[in-house]
Amino acid sequence: MESQTGASLIKLLDDPDEIVYEAVSQRIQELGPVLIPDLELAARQTFSPILHHRIEEIMGKLQVIQLRSDFADWIKSPDPGLFEGAWLIVRSHYPDVNKEALWKQIKPLRDEIWLEMSENLTGLEKIRIMNTLFFGHGRIMLNEESPDSPGNNYLSLVLRSGKANEHSMSLLYAIIAQDLGLPVYAVGMPDYPILSYVDVPAVFEGPVDPDLFEVLFYINTPDEGEYHSRGDITNYLIHESHPLHPAYYKPVKNSEFIRICLQKLMLDWKLGDNEMQVFLLQDLLKLWKL
Repeated sequence: MESQTGASLIKLLDDPDEIVYEAVSQRIQELGPVLIPDLELAARQTFSPILHHRIEEIMGKLQVIQLRSDFADWIKSPDPGLFEGAWLIVRSHYPDVNKEALWKQIKPLRDEIWLEMSENLTGLEKIRIMNTLFFGHGRIMLNEESPDSPGNNYLSLVLRSGKANEHSMSLLYAIIAQDLGLPVYAVGMPDYPILSYVDVPAVFEGPVDPDLFEVLFYINTPDEGEYHSRGDITNYLIHESHPLHPAYYKPVKNSEFIRICLQKLMLDWKLGDNEMQVFLLQDLLKLWKL
């Protein structure tokens, strides 16, 4: 019934009366993202530039509604996966990027690292192997020419260009590490994405709250995975005139790391004067306060 109703409504989108169009558009949005396939089909079949434009406009609004719903569900899930959170970030600007296609971009590097791993290695030895392969041959580098480009934040672009910022580089590193079973989590340090290797028992099952476990060492991903002690973190905080707040040493859940990455993305779009993207990201960030 919904599909039939949607198809009938879509046929009315080319009505020259703006009042009719606005009413139809509102009704389609009320029916929600379930109508996206019907809209996509109509966009492919129409020869009317006006109708095509109207369909694209409505689809964009429905995709935002779907993205907000998916983000809310992800945040509330008992164990939000870091990769899915990164995919949701990509969808905020590239709504048609397929999750499986994004993973296919990551998998070759992930598999290369996995082949060199052994259960007999210590955590530090595993990270050394990961650093060698992750940063080898200039595969992933900081985009020093355009450090504030919003494109640096989307993993789909990072994996294609090899150019990242500190946050997306750390995000990709943590995604691969966690997929390989390594307890690597971001830390709640201000302005700089440091990762931590947490002492989670190998036999531990279920969702991990990284804050409940001891940090064995820290990983400075933008510095090619250099390892750091708690004392090194203290020295950095003092040098940057930050207070020695306990939260700046503690690992955070994946949902919080994604929030930090979204915040960084929003700041980059602000520098680029893209009010539409800033508004969207501000709206998404409000989900963490619900």
